[in-house]
Amino acid sequence: MDQAPEFGPGEHLLVWALRRMVKGKDYGPLVGREFADTCGEDGREVLATLHTFLLALIHTCRRELSIGHPGCPSLTADERQVLLLVAAAQNGKDAQFDAQLRWLAAEEDRAALAMTARALAFALRHNQLTLTPPASQLPTTCEREALSA
Repeated sequence: MDQAPEFGPGEHLLVWALRRMVKGKDYGPLVGREFADTCGEDGREVLATLHTFLLALIHTCRRELSIGHPGCPSLTADERQVLLLVAAAQNGKDAQFDAQLRWLAAEEDRAALAMTARALAFALRHNQLTLTPPASQLPTTCEREALSA
């Protein structure tokens, strides 16, 4: 029986930063320092690329995203979709990438989201942060709490 791959540093950094940025928790210095520690001199640029991707995602998404609280150990379905999108871009899985785009954004908005997702995928890979697509799972307690918040 195949075991699902463990979350790596790329997945952790992306989800952690996404949650901090969306929830407004210590966004500035703490997230900047983490990207500098992880990506070295590219830290600012990788963080700026994530910020641009997040803005595109928020503005092109078909609905309001469900993002977990910082520190929650489980992923929401939307966080899983974001990881799948970026991982597909990194790994050249064009069909999966297109499927994720269709799920997240309306047709007229897909080009902007695709461009920023590919830029983020490249920036992460350039800094040895290769993503592995997360295994599917049912909604978690954190996701239900995020929906009711």
